[in-house]
Amino acid sequence: MKLSLAVLVALALAACGSAAGTAVGSPLGANQLKFKVLDEVGAPIYCDPDFYPVARIDGETTNAIAKYPEIKADTELYSAIVAHEHLPSGELTDEQKLVLYRAWKLLRALTLTQTGSDYSFSYRVLSKGGAASYLMVTGTVRVDGVVTVSSRTPTGAPPCPICLAASTLISTPTGAVQVTHIKPGMVVWTANADGTRVAAPVLEVGSMEAPTGHLIVHVVLADGRELHASPGHPTADGRPLGSLAAGDVLDGSRIVLWALVPYAGERTYDLLPAGPTGAYWANGVLLSTTLVHQVTIK
Repeated sequence: MKLSLAVLVALALAACGSAAGTAVGSPLGANQLKFKVLDEVGAPIYCDPDFYPVARIDGETTNAIAKYPEIKADTELYSAIVAHEHLPSGELTDEQKLVLYRAWKLLRALTLTQTGSDYSFSYRVLSKGGAASYLMVTGTVRVDGVVTVSSRTPTGAPPCPICLAASTLISTPTGAVQVTHIKPGMVVWTANADGTRVAAPVLEVGSMEAPTGHLIVHVVLADGRELHASPGHPTADGRPLGSLAAGDVLDGSRIVLWALVPYAGERTYDLLPAGPTGAYWANGVLLSTTLVHQVTIK
């Protein structure tokens, strides 16, 4: 009788264990979980500021070397990348710093959102077959790194913002106004074809969602003016901000700092003033609008 009872208890425990599903292993760090997703699903397709809108000669290597101290200072992040990329534990060479930097950019482009005991993800990858060039892959990753894909949906290329940071101030006859508060019909300063500053109403405003991991250009001029905008935003003479470098001249002053920095905002912004040029002053720097070209902005 005692043996039968023991058997029943053992069977009950086994049944309970079966109902609970596969045992969960040791929890992993946030970046280790991201690498599990990347290895299972593939690398994200994103707006890489080192190549969008223009590739800078040795730009990626230069930025990799510049970012190295910052990445290394984050112990968990650095350890995860070093382990995944099989990098040495000591000081890295410039070539190894580039490997580290590229992995860092991929991790930044992937967002994990906690949903209960798991983490959900949804991001764009290249399609390996079929009619669609890109797929939006959605799924979850368990705390121990087990990845489950729930859907793969055809989608388009990533929308790469070419607009202004939300904190940008636009010059108007009544004073500077934050770009997020600019509305159609408001009067701003624009430039005529000969460069003369004139007042004109705003014909259109637009914004675009900033993708995960979006980096923007931080420009500081010798006269103290500074600007934060997407690498693709054009200057008044048509050059993308991403194509500039320290030492170049922008709006009559020399650039003393050009750097790519993470963008914390959710959207970037732009406006179209009336007149022949579409130009306006952002943080005191004369820029050109993108709205005449970016018909998808809304």
